[in-house]
Amino acid sequence: MAQTNLLHRNANRIAILLDGVEVGGMQSCEASDDYGLEPASGIGDIHVTENVPTVAMHSLSVTGLVLRKKSLRSAGIYAMNGDDVLKGRVFDIAWYDKDTGEEMRKYRGCSFGSGSVQISKHAILVASAQFRALDVVGDGV
Repeated sequence: MAQTNLLHRNANRIAILLDGVEVGGMQSCEASDDYGLEPASGIGDIHVTENVPTVAMHSLSVTGLVLRKKSLRSAGIYAMNGDDVLKGRVFDIAWYDKDTGEEMRKYRGCSFGSGSVQISKHAILVASAQFRALDVVGDGV
């Protein structure tokens, strides 16, 4: 008797959302959450009694960004120059389960931090970028 084995998530989809509408995707996305822990101890005591979170930093490193109908720069995702960065555009990046369509994790209020574009012969254009998000939701990962 045949059975379906779905113990592991695979072939997931990562989407770029502008105003809640999916406008593109990416090849890979590595996310990092840092809560800026600071050790707390008492006067005259070198032993840490607690690690206190001081700031939530959500960072994403992305490769292979692709938009469907326009360029990353014209959509405001990839900054044109320093003046463009000052406009303060934000967007969401969401990870979806390919089989169920379930939203696994969403990084909200993403801002472009830095990036690069690689152009090679006999290859597609590859863009990589680093983003910072204001918040993150979802426990699917």
